[in-house]
Amino acid sequence: MEEVLREADVISLHPVFDKTTYHLMNKGRPAMMKKEAILVDCSRWPVIDEVALVELLRENSMFRVGLDVFEDEPYMKPGLADMKNVVVVPHIDSAYKTVAEAEAAIVAA
Repeated sequence: MEEVLREADVISLHPVFDKTTYHLMNKGRPAMMKKEAILVDCSRWPVIDEVALVELLRENSMFRVGLDVFEDEPYMKPGLADMKNVVVVPHIDSAYKTVAEAEAAIVAA
């Protein structure tokens, strides 16, 4: 994994969540990436340590991040929303009809 982090221009996270992927991107791993790299998290799980991420983004304005999920949904860690090198979008999986129907069935049950 470390070699991929050092060499890739873009890393997109989509892991299954378990004890091995909690804070998979901790303070050390994003710091291994290229200064101008892009990190995208669409995982729906707390796989990024957002406190460490804010620190990295403050130290390196060339590093960029795209998020549609947050560590403590629906809240972001302080400072994250203010970063110019972060793009935040709402997670839209529930916009799909099949997902909305499944969610409605769960609530009805």
